[in-house]
Amino acid sequence: MLDWIKDNSTAFAIAIVFHVVFLAALLVNWQMDKPDKIVLEQGDIIQVSSVDANSYDAEVKKLEQQKKAERQKKVQAKRKAEELAKQKKQEAIRKKKEKQRKADALKRKKAADAKKKKEALKKAELQKKAQQEKRRLEEKKKQQAAEQKRKAEEDKKRQAELKRKEQRDRAERERRSKGIINRHVALIQQKIDRSWRQPLDVPSGLQCKIQIVLLPSGNVVSVKVVESSGHASFDRSVETAVRRASPLPVPTDSVIFKQFEVMRLRFEPGSF
Repeated sequence: MLDWIKDNSTAFAIAIVFHVVFLAALLVNWQMDKPDKIVLEQGDIIQVSSVDANSYDAEVKKLEQQKKAERQKKVQAKRKAEELAKQKKQEAIRKKKEKQRKADALKRKKAADAKKKKEALKKAELQKKAQQEKRRLEEKKKQQAAEQKRKAEEDKKRQAELKRKEQRDRAERERRSKGIINRHVALIQQKIDRSWRQPLDVPSGLQCKIQIVLLPSGNVVSVKVVESSGHASFDRSVETAVRRASPLPVPTDSVIFKQFEVMRLRFEPGSF
């Protein structure tokens, strides 16, 4: 009831005023008619009272219906406003979600693009480094090949120079050895010749070829005639002369001495 009064305060105030005015009018009429003692018929009074009551109830009912209609209208307006507010709120939420979705999608796209760009840069950098490393290895290979070629050429030149030097040294050694050999052979022949004694029955102009085995000290190990003069006494006199001449003058160079270990020479008295 209190809620109804609050919601329909204007109508309620009008009804109160209406009742007060109506009661005041009745009271005035009653006072004015009292001295004259006018008596109304009961049927008329009841009829008037009934009409007034019916008008009042109809008016109240009409007011109540208007208030009810207004309340319904307000409720509908409120419901419509709430529904509209709900729709607006839902639309705002939807737009916010859509905006967030688009922002997230844009963020993901930017992240993907950044990642793709980073990967592309990394790939390009790796390819660049690979190409640089390839060029470096190729350059190193060329340098190594050039260095190997240079070393090979230098080694070839060095080997050729060593070979020429060896040839020169060998030729020098051979020349020197030949000179030493020839000189010692002549010295040996001379010493044998000085040690030879001609037998009385041996004619002049004889010669023979002998083989002598020597030690590095020049001492004679053995001697024999390998090509006879045809005269036994002459051959024996030559062998005796070789033993008498021991030790023979041999080279001190061990390499050259190899050619004197077993030597053969032709002995002809007086030719040295």
